Amino acid sequence: MASKKIFIESSVLYAFVDRASSDHTQSVRLLDQLSLQGTHLYTSIQSVMDTNNAINNQLGATLSLDFLQSMTESTIEILYPQKADFIAAFKLLRLNRYKQISLKEALISVLMQKKGISQILTFAYWHNLLGSLSYLSRNPING
Repeated sequence: MASKKIFIESSVLYAFVDRASSDHTQSVRLLDQLSLQGTHLYTSIQSVMDTNNAINNQLGATLSLDFLQSMTESTIEILYPQKADFIAAFKLLRLNRYKQISLKEALISVLMQKKGISQILTFAYWHNLLGSLSYLSRNPING
């Protein structure tokens, strides 16, 4: 049986690091639980970069380096987009031009579809593109 796959978005990665975040306890609990269940966790290089920049700007360079070190040692697979993924994200943006979708969200959706990932762990608003579903969100969108 194939293991469950979940994409970890930058809002969850940031909350995991920031102990003062109202979402810290929940992100730690969920990531620990998913790891214990053998869930295959993914993120993107863009999510890592966004998280690292936020940590560096808001929490300092030391925690930023600690975050990067932990990402190099974790089992979370980091996805890197190719030009074809960028083109597919652009097409997705054009098809959904009235939904106010960001390039980052479109690219994450394309990477998720490419890897067969149907769920995203996020505290941010998620549009459920390409059949993806929010595993956790403050503002889940239905249908």
